[in-house]
Amino acid sequence: MESVADRLGLREPGDLLFHFPRRYEDRTHWLNPDEVKPDEPVLVHGRVESPKVARWRGGRGCFTLTLRALDGAYALPLVWYNMPFLKTYLTEGRELIAYGRLTVSGRQRKLAHPDFELVAHDEHDAIHMNRIVPIYPSTGGLNQRAIRLAMHELLFKQNLRFPEIHPVPAGLPDIDTAMRGIHFPESFAQQEACRRRLAFDELFAMQVLLALRRREAKQFAKVRGADSQSLREPFLRSLPFTPTRAQARVFAELDRDLAAPRPMNRLLQGDVGAGKTLVAAYAMLRTLERGENAALLAPTETLAEQHYRNLHRLLEPLGVSVRIFTRSRKSGDAALFERQRGIVYVGTHALFQDKAALANIGLGVIDEQHKFGVNQRRAFLAKGQHPDLLVMTATPIPRTLCLTLYGDLDVSVLDELPPGRKSIRTVLRAAAELPKVWNFIRREIAAGRQAYIVYPLLEESEKVDLKSVQAAFKELQKVFGEHEVVMLHGKMDPDEKSAAMSQFRHGQRHVMVATSVIEVGVDVPTATMMVIEHAERFGLAQLHQLRGRVGRGAAQSYCVLVGDPKTPEGWQRLKIMEKSQDGFVLAEEDLKIRGPGNILGTEQSGLPPLRVANLGRDMSLLSQAREASNQLIDHDPLLMKYPALRERLEKFRFSADPKGAN
Repeated sequence: MESVADRLGLREPGDLLFHFPRRYEDRTHWLNPDEVKPDEPVLVHGRVESPKVARWRGGRGCFTLTLRALDGAYALPLVWYNMPFLKTYLTEGRELIAYGRLTVSGRQRKLAHPDFELVAHDEHDAIHMNRIVPIYPSTGGLNQRAIRLAMHELLFKQNLRFPEIHPVPAGLPDIDTAMRGIHFPESFAQQEACRRRLAFDELFAMQVLLALRRREAKQFAKVRGADSQSLREPFLRSLPFTPTRAQARVFAELDRDLAAPRPMNRLLQGDVGAGKTLVAAYAMLRTLERGENAALLAPTETLAEQHYRNLHRLLEPLGVSVRIFTRSRKSGDAALFERQRGIVYVGTHALFQDKAALANIGLGVIDEQHKFGVNQRRAFLAKGQHPDLLVMTATPIPRTLCLTLYGDLDVSVLDELPPGRKSIRTVLRAAAELPKVWNFIRREIAAGRQAYIVYPLLEESEKVDLKSVQAAFKELQKVFGEHEVVMLHGKMDPDEKSAAMSQFRHGQRHVMVATSVIEVGVDVPTATMMVIEHAERFGLAQLHQLRGRVGRGAAQSYCVLVGDPKTPEGWQRLKIMEKSQDGFVLAEEDLKIRGPGNILGTEQSGLPPLRVANLGRDMSLLSQAREASNQLIDHDPLLMKYPALRERLEKFRFSADPKGAN
């Protein structure tokens, strides 16, 4: 027979202890059901009277009883449908506690399918009643009672002890108390204290791992070639504009890093349109001046093509050879790459999966790096001998998440947009107003401009009532004309994607219907309209990224969010998009409203998972964990005094052989 752990998909029975409650119910307040409003929860206590099973035609039936209060204050009917076996347990005269939502039919009040617990004064403590009761994430066919019973058995019947594997933080419970208290707390205050202790442990493990990575990165020596200005100076002079103050500040940070005797490890954050490509080009030229090559890794062929065009335009006039290297497109003979110098490679996963040896790589640039697994990043960097690393993201990262996921990197922020860029007018509209939006797009098309229309789904689904890209493509061909509309989504083959992008980029099609695949890598200056249907299905950071696909030319641009949120919080979230165009403000709001979720591909970061910590509210714990981890690594860099902690983190430090990554 399958255990509870098996049915929850957990590998080991002990993993059940880390299957934490998602919420709690306060089942400690006795109420008279005659004084409770319909559909409100009620906890009642009494003796069983008149238990019986009634059967209906077709074999279905119900088990009913009357629960009479011990003091006779009330008698309340309880009913369970299709559960006749309960007659074995809930017999006449048994003392029972029940909890459920009160239903009213006519003048009769009752509890349908209440949770219950037989009172056995000399057998065991209450598990399901007369306490703060944990409610767990479950799976089909597995009820809460079974999970609670299994959890209670593990925690209180098997005499488990939980060893401390690192210094106990001041002001928080010991680990033994925390593990029991988060499952079966005696009060909500105790539950929160236990949650904070376990959250600290998760954040502490992360911060120790990041501290180890920082220390490890500093151990490598980097031999720098002779410095020169042979490429950077003519490059900066050739620009038809003056770099922003933010870009100049990051140039200086790169200069310091690329002159240091250890490899650079830097994260470059920049809002949409802040000029990250220019910064990457500057870093590449500094690398090429020393006689080394540079490579830029992008997550999609669309984005790789975009970078290739931009870098070719910026660097070819300086005599720099820019090569693209994707599965469907390879410029030049791969065998020659081993012997040539002064090259910038741009590509996708093919850069590190192909047998070609990209020798002499002195700088690796990874764009939208959260879309790559940690092993993929290591395999890319293995093309060089401890190359410098610049990772870039256009997804604004709240400071909390930045400390959590990128504490091993130095951080540069482009917080200033190039002068002259117009703000994008953003409005929220209901689906009924779409005909007016289509008319506005027609006027934009007549003026030589273009529009994106984005949907969250590729195909229709029976599970959710959402319009798909494929269905919308057919509809919009009728609205704008068959030869005006082109479709783009992630399941198209590379040639189809390239053809669709080419048609749109060169103005042969004026409307692109797409999934969020256009979130990055699509740069069409004549595109002035972004329409996002079912906008409530996207996070604020993703909506901001999509909005950033327009506003890249001289004309005024617009973003229309079409949505129907079901909650006030949902409307509030979309309203923020109307008010703010600051990606960092939006990212902080998204973190507060939605929590961290998978905003940065946490499962690919090579860091321990967060089951308890909430980065939206645990900032103080994160700071405490960061300080404690730094102190620990300073005094015990090899974790010799904490072997259990070292063992736990080992699989995250060296998760796989980079040569075998994919």
